[in-house]
Amino acid sequence: MRNILLAAAAVGLLLLCATFAQGQDAVKVAPSHYKVRTENAHVRVIENTLAPGERDPMHTHPAGWFYVTRPGTMKVVHADGKTTLWEAKEGEAGWMEAEGPHTSENVGKTTVGFILVEVKSAAKSAKALKRKERK
Repeated sequence: MRNILLAAAAVGLLLLCATFAQGQDAVKVAPSHYKVRTENAHVRVIENTLAPGERDPMHTHPAGWFYVTRPGTMKVVHADGKTTLWEAKEGEAGWMEAEGPHTSENVGKTTVGFILVEVKSAAKSAKALKRKERK
């Protein structure tokens, strides 16, 4: 009986770790930092605000457009260990491809803010492409 309980606990822990390694929806894992401003069948517009020293848990983003509303310095750590520093400038904007699991931390001295327009069709297209590539 003890072995069965240990095996069940190990499987549960493994599934939990796999879920975190894949990353999750930013709004779900960091609701105090990410706010949905509007959403429809095509896009979801979210706003992220991070005060100095604040950090978002592991999360992902579909492809979309971003716009920096408050400049600052963010450290982004990807699930594979790669670290990048983003010196976000006010008014900076652009397209970003889907972003895999990562954490974001405000390592600057000012609050950072940006808007993300997540394109739902881009996420669906990327998933369909991956399935097609596997065949």
